[in-house]
Amino acid sequence: MNSPSSRKRLLLIGSGITFVVALYFGWQWAGQDSSRPAVAPKKEASSTKAEPIKAPGPGAPTLSPPMAGAANQLTTVEDGDLKIDEILRSGKEIPAMARDLHELVKKLNSEAQVNASRHLVNLTSDEDYGLIAGYLVDAKMNPDVIEVLFSDLMNRKRELQIPLFMNILRNPQHPQNEQVRNVMTILAGQDFGQDFNAWDKWSNDEIKKQQSGQ
Repeated sequence: MNSPSSRKRLLLIGSGITFVVALYFGWQWAGQDSSRPAVAPKKEASSTKAEPIKAPGPGAPTLSPPMAGAANQLTTVEDGDLKIDEILRSGKEIPAMARDLHELVKKLNSEAQVNASRHLVNLTSDEDYGLIAGYLVDAKMNPDVIEVLFSDLMNRKRELQIPLFMNILRNPQHPQNEQVRNVMTILAGQDFGQDFNAWDKWSNDEIKKQQSGQ
């Protein structure tokens, strides 16, 4: 059996342990500040997202497409007539007006170009026929212009006609090729077909006849 002194010692030890435990919990409670706000939970870093490209608003400037060059613009008959009238009223000598009309034909197109070509043939003499001849045999020229020039050629002297007839005859793509062949067949009295040596001989002889007055 335990002696009274032993039991007393055990009680003292137990009371000491209880005091120490109570003191520890009292210190822990006293160390907390109830007025301090709770720490907010840490936010996770959000990844930066690229904003989508927005279409320009109604007031934003827009890029205009390139303008078409002047060579691609259709010349109206009215504009062409104004330019023709300016040349005819310039007060220049007729040969100078013919040269101006020659340059104008290069710049115009469509019906305006045809109208300018009509004035060109009216003001161009045989001596200045070179202003017309280049257009007449140009494969890129407006066929309606060529028709005007060819009609004028039919009224020129034979020495001017035959060299141009031969040029057109050698070009099967020329719009007046068939008409030239018919005319030359009538003049020569026979059709030499594709025998251009025979055509050349006939044309040279014909030009000599015209120059000699025969």
